[in-house]
Formats: sequence, structure tokens, C-alpha cells
Amino acid sequence: MVSDPFFLLFVFSVFLSAPLHSQWFGKETSFETIWNEFQKEPSLHSIAFKKETYPILREIETKQEEEFQYYQNLCKSNEIRDLSDILKQISFYDALLHIRRCAEGKKEDLLPIEKDSKKRIFDLILFPKLEILPNEITNDEIYSLVRELLREWEKTVYLFSNFYKPHEVLFLGKEREYSLTMNRILYSEMPESKRKTLLLRLLQDIKSHQKSTYQLFYYSNQNPWNLKTLKLENEKSKSIFLEILKLWKLDPIFSNTQRSQLNDLEICLAKIPSDQTKIRIFGFFGFFHDYGRFGYENQIGALGSNQTRLQYIHQTLFQSHHFQKRLENVMISCKNSVESQKEL
Repeated sequence: MVSDPFFLLFVFSVFLSAPLHSQWFGKETSFETIWNEFQKEPSLHSIAFKKETYPILREIETKQEEEFQYYQNLCKSNEIRDLSDILKQISFYDALLHIRRCAEGKKEDLLPIEKDSKKRIFDLILFPKLEILPNEITNDEIYSLVRELLREWEKTVYLFSNFYKPHEVLFLGKEREYSLTMNRILYSEMPESKRKTLLLRLLQDIKSHQKSTYQLFYYSNQNPWNLKTLKLENEKSKSIFLEILKLWKLDPIFSNTQRSQLNDLEICLAKIPSDQTKIRIFGFFGFFHDYGRFGYENQIGALGSNQTRLQYIHQTLFQSHHFQKRLENVMISCKNSVESQKEL
């Protein structure tokens, strides 16, 4: 038996200096690694519900809804009330502003409020185009920067918008803001040095927004139903999304090609088990929520002029570039998630 204390000290020091492999102590993957993997291969992987819980505080939303209902009851114009109901689906605060003006205004104010409401619906339902004209960009640095911005803008509008956006009060609000800001920077009169600075700042903001959006999905268990387990959330998400897809497949606005895409997505979603502990189906909530509220079935149940308005909104949204591109990205993430089940 070895009794030399110096020998024991030597052995102990060698043990401490030896690398500690994963089989000894599991090392948690850094978020940067997770983030980089997601950008290469988008999926629904998440560890939400495994750590702290993040309950949704509904007090603000409840008070806002109560305020809206209060003014709607006081508004004496059926037309403005109908318009406000539609506008609320696109921009809550715009709807609240118009219904409050109706409630507090005089009789002669009603027609201007009605016109303003119609115009606001029209303006907000049309997603701003990104007017990039390469021939007008003569600075090489700015041209290179704009190309990178365009790539990140596309990811924001077509991919990250599909995640859950808590407390969102404007349809594609952040995406709309980025589009308008980029157009303004590119085509306003200013020194090129200032233009470059503003574009760099915008690029940084877009990337930061993408990262925080994904981080919320990956770690936080927030959901609009306040469900406490991943299994319950997956069951709820899956049932809602499949029901929406079922209704969309009956919608005459879609081409045969699009119906085939919807059918493929339906099959893909069905392949993800609700009790899968590392896949969070809720990751598609933003996509289904944005377009699900303007489905074909909504306009069928509407009456009078509201039906015509909802038909216009429905047609505008479902024939848009953002619907088609977001659908394609949802399908990519779904397929990646199904394939990854073999490794989970």
C-alpha cells in the first residue's frame, strides 16, 4: 500500500489536470451553438418547459379589450363598429383610436372617421414593397451592405415571423417597420457616410430581433393559452394548425399546387408526436395566427359590406409573397423536425 503523501498529492493533481469529458459531467450546449445550428437548418427544437416558467401576464390585454368594448358600446355608428372589428384584427391600437373617436365625436364627425377607418385597413393590409434599385446604388460598400440587409430582411419576414410574437398589436408590425425604414434610408437625400451608418444600425437591429425571437421560442414556455407542459401545448398547437389547414384546403383561392403544399404540410405536422419532448410545434403559431384569422370561413359568415371587405383582405393576404414564402419556410422547418426525431 502506498503511503507516501507526496505520491498521493501527485496522483490527485494529475486527476485534476485531466480533461473532464462529457461522460463525467454533461456540458450544456451554448445558445450561440444552438443559434448557429438553427440558421443552417431551421427546426422546432426547443427546451422550453424544462427550466423556469414564464407565465403570461394578461392584465394589460384584458384591460385593453375592456376599453375597446366600452367605446364600441358607446359608438352610435354600426358601420364604424364593423370597421373597427376588422381593423382590430390588423392593428389593435388603430381600432381603439377610431372606435374612441366615434364614441366621443359628434354626428358630423362620423363620416370622416368611417373614411379614415377604411383607409387605414387598406394601408395596413398591403405589406410595403422593398424598393431596391441596384442601378441607383453607386457606392460599392453600400451595395454590399444592402445585399446583406436584403438577406436578413427575407429571413425576418419569411422565417422568424412564423414564431410567436407576444403582445403584438400590428399585423407584421416589426417586418413592416424594417421595410419602411430601409426604403427611407436608401432613397432619402443624405451623405453616403450617414446612409452607411444607418444601414449598419438597421442590420444590427434586424439580427438582434431575429436572435431574441428565436431565444424566446427556444427557452420560454410562453403561449397564449398559458399551458404548463410541452405535451399540452403540442396537442393544442397541433389540433389548431391541422384544423386551419383543413379549412384552407377547401378555400377556392388556392391553386392546385398550393393545395398540394398545404396537404404536404398537414401530413408533415401529423408525423410529429405531441409527446415529443424536444420538438415544440408551437413554433408555427405566428404563421397560422396571422392568416388563420382571415380565413375563407370568416367572410362566409360576414354580412353586407363586411363580407366584401373581408373578401378583399383575404385575397390580398393569401395571394401575397409573404404568405407563400412563409408557407415554404414552415414546410422546411417541419421536414427538418420530422427528420431530426431519429436523432433525438
